[in-house]
Amino acid sequence: MYQPLLPIVKPLVFEGKSGILHVMHKYGDQARLFVQEGIIEQVETKHLQGKKAAAVCARWVNISTSFDEGDQGGHTVDSEIDTNDFLSFLEKSSKNIAIIQKKIVNDQAIFRIDSNKLNKATKLGAEDLKIALLFDGKRTIEQILSLAEKSELAVLTHTCRLIMSGVAEQVTEKKDILPQQKREELLQSLDGKLTDLVGPAGAILVEDALEKIGSEPEMLAQSEIAQLFEEIKVMLDDDEKESFADWAKKFL
Repeated sequence: MYQPLLPIVKPLVFEGKSGILHVMHKYGDQARLFVQEGIIEQVETKHLQGKKAAAVCARWVNISTSFDEGDQGGHTVDSEIDTNDFLSFLEKSSKNIAIIQKKIVNDQAIFRIDSNKLNKATKLGAEDLKIALLFDGKRTIEQILSLAEKSELAVLTHTCRLIMSGVAEQVTEKKDILPQQKREELLQSLDGKLTDLVGPAGAILVEDALEKIGSEPEMLAQSEIAQLFEEIKVMLDDDEKESFADWAKKFL
């Protein structure tokens, strides 16, 4: 869920707590903040430590946390980490996150860009426009994050600027997008079945069917599978339709 780190860290500092704050980021990373009597002595993520690690986790928004008070185990004190500077950044970012919480329901939200309004927008910067180019009315926020090569906080902040400028509008919220493994298994099996039926042209049938239902492989939802299969069946001969329908039952 979208939440600021500030209300978690601030009491630990002001109350002089000692222990390890664990921060879990939804997108595969996690951080440990080693706190000694209210001073952040070290920060470690999966791939970074010290000031760089602190800068990275401070820009996470979709997080969960837990705190182990007491013994911290072994860690190296990093004098470059300034607890006050870290809190100051969290203070500023928490204001952005408060807006994000109001404007973006979650990372499965989908937005489209009004090109006419985008061309007339005068208060948007170059970075806002770069993010705008990634929204196509089909990609979720989660997918935008994987393409943007920016921090989660930056992407969500730019998205909010686009929303508040009237340039971006939420389309829908896909709640049943297939997990990657299930999606790949379905598409591989589908490709194999159509290759048996119509040869190499099977791949073209899938592309055409996805286009007709307004979806794409990485966006395919459970609720769209039946519609996808129906569009494919229309393009098959009668004897092929029967064989395809028998195969499709295991996915419906």
